[in-house]
Amino acid sequence: MESTTARRRGRPPLPGRRAEILDAAVKVLAERGLEGLSLAQLAEALGFSTYTLTYHFGAKDQLLAAVVTHVEDRLQAEFEALLARSGSATPAELLRRYWATTKEPGAGEAMRLWLEAVLLASRDPDRFPGFLDRAAHGWNQVIMAAVGDVPGAQQLATLAFATVSGLELLQLMDPGSRAAEQALETFAGLCEGLLPPAP
Repeated sequence: MESTTARRRGRPPLPGRRAEILDAAVKVLAERGLEGLSLAQLAEALGFSTYTLTYHFGAKDQLLAAVVTHVEDRLQAEFEALLARSGSATPAELLRRYWATTKEPGAGEAMRLWLEAVLLASRDPDRFPGFLDRAAHGWNQVIMAAVGDVPGAQQLATLAFATVSGLELLQLMDPGSRAAEQALETFAGLCEGLLPPAP
């Protein structure tokens, strides 16, 4: 008698393979852009077959959406880890420590990709569902944790996010200049003494 339960076809996904693909895709897409490659070209650049990509993600747009989410999650997790390691550092010290991470290998790639995703999602929010909301509210919550329970914490978090994002954009536009770093130091100086040490 034949079972009425449908059998799974093919092999189950290898543990970690999806994350491996996403990490590789961040590097390639940061260099070539979210719009520049077909699925076949992307598969070739990543060293995976198109079958592997569609098996794990479906269509190209689903893969791109997963990459965008992966970058956003990774950036926020890195900031949360920095916050956890920093103990009783002031928000100004946290700003300086975060800025140092923007110079680490791969940081520029992730930022370029994140900024491109913001631009594309602002034109077509359905392309990367929920990305803009996760980015805006997620960063707001992470920064509010650094600011602490002070009057105007929401507005301070928004100001910090806008300032640092703008300075990261400036750094990408003019990587040889120290203007962004100097402006960050000025902003950190404004924060000194205004806010208590992070919890």
